[in-house]
Amino acid sequence: MLRGTHLKQNCAYLLNRPTSLTVKLFFQLPKKEVRENHFSQLMLEQVSQRYQNCTRGDSKNPKDNFIISIYDDHQSQYEEFNFYQNTGNLEVSHPFACVGSKSSVSLAPLEASWKIINSITAYLITHPHLDHLSGLVINSPSFEDSKDVYGLPQTMNTIRSSLFNGHVWPDLISEGLINLHEISPYIDEHSMCDFYNVECFPVAHGDIQNGRFLSSAFLITDKLTQDSIIIFGDLESDYSSSKDYNRKIWELISPLVLKDKLNTIIIECSTIDKPPPLYGHMTPTSLIAELLALRKYCFDKKFLQKTISHSAESVVYIQSEFQPLKAMNVIVTHVKEVPAAVNPRTLIFRQLNDLNCKYALGINFTIALPGLSLFYNFES
Repeated sequence: MLRGTHLKQNCAYLLNRPTSLTVKLFFQLPKKEVRENHFSQLMLEQVSQRYQNCTRGDSKNPKDNFIISIYDDHQSQYEEFNFYQNTGNLEVSHPFACVGSKSSVSLAPLEASWKIINSITAYLITHPHLDHLSGLVINSPSFEDSKDVYGLPQTMNTIRSSLFNGHVWPDLISEGLINLHEISPYIDEHSMCDFYNVECFPVAHGDIQNGRFLSSAFLITDKLTQDSIIIFGDLESDYSSSKDYNRKIWELISPLVLKDKLNTIIIECSTIDKPPPLYGHMTPTSLIAELLALRKYCFDKKFLQKTISHSAESVVYIQSEFQPLKAMNVIVTHVKEVPAAVNPRTLIFRQLNDLNCKYALGINFTIALPGLSLFYNFES
């Protein structure tokens, strides 16, 4: 049964760094001072390709994008690329523009890629599905130093027993090259590096024999500014799972939203609206339902639960001048490829924005694309 495809160019990985640390510093700082946090999968050849792209064209407007080119509905790479971006308070560029520029140190693409990968010290794994994990495994022969890997206890146990077990792949855990760190949900806050603290929360991601398969979300907080970002792995709506994992997260982060300390949510929306089965994923309607729940928690906290009797879709929220999610960046990931002429991102993006207007959320939606760097502009 076709459930959507995962292309090598479109596996799920995000590279996270503070804006104060440019990639160029990787080649200037002593190794022990370089700290880069990595979420999910990073492939050596993909880094090399992105690095090479930085040496061509305008670094502020990445134009060459395989995921756009495989569909017939685009007018031009440049126009289609910008269609998916809401840059009201985001800046867009190539991920390694400062490294690939002519003014930087001259390195061959593979050499630069090797250095970048070895500057990453910590990996956050949302769940042990291969499209989110294989890069850690495949890239491990290039690791010069040990790597710290963080996630839920269930995820760490699967990595230990099913991947680095001496059969599927060498046991790099026993050899000390991979250090697994279990994060207890709702309890532990880990100091991953000089820049970030991280918390981990479970989310539901489809059925398994003994219940729901658990993925996770990471709340990453800058130690200096106390600004946070939340990054979700694969997940389904609470309405689909009949669990309350997402609602617990919305309740926990709503004070950060109200204090303007959380301005970006990275979350999946895999397919257009369609009937089940969804295999533990989100559609535009289910994603908007979750964001409506977050808005309701913000209202309830601000107004001391005076609105608690209203449903999340109530006109009480729609007609209010107070809109806590206005200008919130929601970056959509994990769109499944389909054998069709129209890019599914186009349809998902339109459905999300239609619902965004219907419920007066005021959210800035952006569709994540391979080779895209987004920087939040705090002055906007």
